[in-house]
Amino acid sequence: MKIVQERARKTRDRILSTAVKMFAAQGFHGTTVDAIAAEAGVNKQRIYAYFESKSGLFEDCLMHVLADMKLISGKVLEEVGEDPGRLTETLLREYMSIHKRNPFFWRMLAWANLEEETALPHLPGINQEHYAELAAIFERAGKQGAVPAGMSFEVYIFLLMGISFFYSSNRKTLSRTLSEELFTAAGQEMLMRQCLALFR
Repeated sequence: MKIVQERARKTRDRILSTAVKMFAAQGFHGTTVDAIAAEAGVNKQRIYAYFESKSGLFEDCLMHVLADMKLISGKVLEEVGEDPGRLTETLLREYMSIHKRNPFFWRMLAWANLEEETALPHLPGINQEHYAELAAIFERAGKQGAVPAGMSFEVYIFLLMGISFFYSSNRKTLSRTLSEELFTAAGQEMLMRQCLALFR
């Protein structure tokens, strides 16, 4: 029984990782279940057995890449510890590193916003625990004057995510139209330092 369950888990994981790559590259409408099945080496019916529908598979792929966000909470709690003043730098570095670790992250988010037909019924609330943990640290950081006075937690997270998302998703065009240097290791470090200065 365990062997069968393990085989099923590996098959499901293979379908999911294949679908993430294909959805990230071609979007929901540009990717077919037949193509995913062929690439993953499974019967199309197996996909429907695990994910019910193409929309269900797309949402599971999105939730899969968003799981990286949940990992951040634990790391931030550990690194910031008794010094909430380091929250902004730690978070910005982590958000930037998500895109480096997972090149499909911003692409899946972009397609999820472009493909209006995808309902994503299970997405609301997916990161509530993650945000609740960060909000508690944000409040402590505010009491120490380590974040701008009057800034809401939602705006704070939006800005940090926006910096990392825009940097990663516009690398190709901005390196040619704005600055190649900005997209080197030294340029990224300069960008983060100067962005952090705005939050002090």
